[in-house]
Amino acid sequence: MIFKELVQLFNQLSSTTKRLKMTEILSSFLKKTKCKDIGFVVLLCMGRIFPTNNEQELGVANNMMIDALALASGTEKREVMKTWKAYGDLGETAKYLMKNKKQVSLLNEELTLESVKDTLYKIPVIEGKGSVDRKLKTISRLLNSAGSDEALFLTRIILGSMRTGVGTGVVRDALSKAFNTSAEEIEKAYNLCTDYSLVAETLCNNPNSIKRLGLKLFNPINLMLYQKVTSVSEGFEKVGKPAIIEVKYDGVRAQIHKKADTIRIFTRNLDEVTKQFPDAVKYVKKGVNADNVIFECEMVAFNPKTNKPMPFQQLSRRVKRKYDIDEIIKEIPVKLFCFDLLMCDGKSLLDNSFEYRHNKLVSIIKQDEHIMMVKGIKTSSEEEANKLFEEGIKEQEGVMFKNLKANYKAGSRVGYGVKLKTHMKELDLVVTEAYYGKGRRSKWFGSFTLSCYDDTTGEFLTVGKLGTGFSDEDLAKMNELVKKNIEEETNTKVVLKPAIVVEVEYEEIQKSPTYSSGYALRFPRLVRFRPDKTPDEANTIKMVEDLL
Repeated sequence: MIFKELVQLFNQLSSTTKRLKMTEILSSFLKKTKCKDIGFVVLLCMGRIFPTNNEQELGVANNMMIDALALASGTEKREVMKTWKAYGDLGETAKYLMKNKKQVSLLNEELTLESVKDTLYKIPVIEGKGSVDRKLKTISRLLNSAGSDEALFLTRIILGSMRTGVGTGVVRDALSKAFNTSAEEIEKAYNLCTDYSLVAETLCNNPNSIKRLGLKLFNPINLMLYQKVTSVSEGFEKVGKPAIIEVKYDGVRAQIHKKADTIRIFTRNLDEVTKQFPDAVKYVKKGVNADNVIFECEMVAFNPKTNKPMPFQQLSRRVKRKYDIDEIIKEIPVKLFCFDLLMCDGKSLLDNSFEYRHNKLVSIIKQDEHIMMVKGIKTSSEEEANKLFEEGIKEQEGVMFKNLKANYKAGSRVGYGVKLKTHMKELDLVVTEAYYGKGRRSKWFGSFTLSCYDDTTGEFLTVGKLGTGFSDEDLAKMNELVKKNIEEETNTKVVLKPAIVVEVEYEEIQKSPTYSSGYALRFPRLVRFRPDKTPDEANTIKMVEDLL
């Protein structure tokens, strides 16, 4: 495929905000796409180079892209910076510079999708001495072969800021239409393989084989999500009576895969953290009496001196830690609280009832001080449920209510399980803009736009501004995260790609014409960062409406 064909698709997708129109455009294109190309086409439309379950990253930030554009266009770096300031978008900057570059290459061949893919896949494996310079030259050569529109989208692809508006919902529906397969079946396959490029290739080659994309050891799935409730009675109303009610722990939700002595640990957003948690690996080896197993647990930090739980913010330091692991284990040790079993002895248990999965998990866990079942009860009594809830909020977050008969539906908030937390004046939201401070903090970002998620359109809708609740350390961390995710820049603010999830508390929600959601949070304050959540796991517009 000639890359220009794909650029035409990107332009068409970018020209509309209507989901049905995007679906129609993408569906028509996919029908004509060769099976060997379709997987990468789908990823690029979503603004990805690698599938969700692949941790490879290009590692290219704005500064390197600016240097690459300067090199490819024969322009001074300060002129590139000046052009960027004028356009506010490095993609548009690339388009302008490559259209007006000072030297025209005579021998460049037309870019193909295959050559773009090969080049992009080389970038993450460039390591060692001089790697920055080699990456720079690789990107520059790619841009030098590109026309102006091609350079615009290549820049956005490399920076992870495509902005075509195509999310998983549009891809699912477009594939459904292109290959006459139900959207529900496609979504189920994706949630189990977490790779839309594989789903697309499978459908293209043989739509009937989509059913074979199932649970697989060492391939993390999208975990089942839980709705919030505001009372014990609502919890029972959602899941029925009797229910299993468990303490909700304040830790990292982990999906653990075990085959003999090979153990791998994945977070809820599919990041592998096995190397960061060798202590957890040791506990699983000793405490899980079965092979070919996939189970869920909460990894909770405990103070080594007092044996009391530590807050999630402390534990999150371990998730990103790449060095001095032994030292941080002593400082922030973990315990594993197990609560669901997805595979045992190589057999998927997703279609079994929760009660069966729970009892099977109990039978294979050799409980001790390091690995154990979550604390819970099976009951129909609101009094007993309230008692456990009061116990749960003393040191943890609250309780979970779980339907005994429910199967496991990956990636869905289907009401099979719900959570009741300490209080409901909290929301998980995405930071989508940042504003420069004033005076001595004019080079810092001091306030931030918060957005909720519209799971019908894939858009992020503004719902308020966050400017309080920051310690100096929190503000420094927020600034660091913002700088990594800038898409556009003006003199007063930057627009961010949706990546930063935060938990905020607030006084109340009001209707408001100021924000695109139609609602405004009064006095939002930062509670904590949520690196364990992906942007599409943020609270939805419907959840905001329900809390009004």
